[in-house]
Amino acid sequence: MSLEELATQLKSANVIFIGEYHTHSASHRLQAELLPLIYQQNNNLQLSFEQFSRDKQITLTQYINNEIGEQTLIKQADAWDNYQSDYRPLVEFARENKLHAIAANTPLSVVRCVARKGPDYIQGFKTPQRNWVATDITSSSAAYQDKFMAAMSHHRPNAAKSEPVKLSNSFYAQLARDNTMAESIFNAIKRNPNSQIIHFNGAFHSNYHLGTVDALKRLSPDLKIAVISPQFVDKKIDWAAGDFIYTIKPLPERYVQKENMNNAIKAMVEKRKATSCEL
Repeated sequence: MSLEELATQLKSANVIFIGEYHTHSASHRLQAELLPLIYQQNNNLQLSFEQFSRDKQITLTQYINNEIGEQTLIKQADAWDNYQSDYRPLVEFARENKLHAIAANTPLSVVRCVARKGPDYIQGFKTPQRNWVATDITSSSAAYQDKFMAAMSHHRPNAAKSEPVKLSNSFYAQLARDNTMAESIFNAIKRNPNSQIIHFNGAFHSNYHLGTVDALKRLSPDLKIAVISPQFVDKKIDWAAGDFIYTIKPLPERYVQKENMNNAIKAMVEKRKATSCEL
């Protein structure tokens, strides 16, 4: 279907999840082209972002209200490295049309702390840190647990095939993101029940109506939710991944030589080890 037809199909949804591959420009092109078509149908929109965390909500709102400039937003809101190339059009659309923009995610520092110290770590938070993360970061569907464990097994190529992948603090760190984004969307709906929300996140968070979608359904089972998911054209299309599928070409191979890939992974691991989880 055309983008215009897709927008029409989405008219009755309370929440629209547009899944993306973060570094793939085609995902961001779809988002930027679809957004104004949805707005033409319903200008009572709220835009929700995985790419901004709750502790930066004031900064994001200040930018939408023209109280600060873009460089201040980028620096103070810890905008992602590809903000100017990929997320700027979405934020600018919100600013130009005076739409509420939701900094939906939990801070990376919280994710890091949960990954290292477990989900109980957040029980020691006091204001304002307590408001940076969802009340519940342990609830999840069994299907999402299975999906996460399957994904993690692909990242452990040296493990024995019979070795089970156990739920760990890494899974609860994932839920800290999913459940916080879901709670942020839910809170936004409570503030403006008649609005339609478009949420931008990595496809893993919304594929198969799991992750953030599943968490949102637990908070509000009656919501009409539509999921848009990307699929690569060079692979078998998994039509179950979303209510609507958009196909994109694969990116160039990141590494050809295994040595280069191993060196990059080693550098990433060392960088993570050097970070602290303290808030």
